[in-house]
Amino acid sequence: MSAGHRCEIDAGAGPAREGILDGRAMLLVRVRLFDNDCVDDPRPQAYCDLRPEHARRLALRLLEAAEDAERLTTQAGWWQRSR
Repeated sequence: MSAGHRCEIDAGAGPAREGILDGRAMLLVRVRLFDNDCVDDPRPQAYCDLRPEHARRLALRLLEAAEDAERLTTQAGWWQRSR
């Protein structure tokens, strides 16, 4: 199992599919977590395939979390350079 922190995230449609009624298939959104050049010892890539509605929900939660992180960072004064 590939658990733990990764430096980068990417997402795209497919290649995974989920079968639905009448023999049709729906592409899933593949989320990839990986280390790029951000660490000396990169960890294995981790993947998660999501239904489109779950991917949208995750995208909204990520935006909310990013706004909260920036707001809390600004309130704490962590963006200020130390002299």
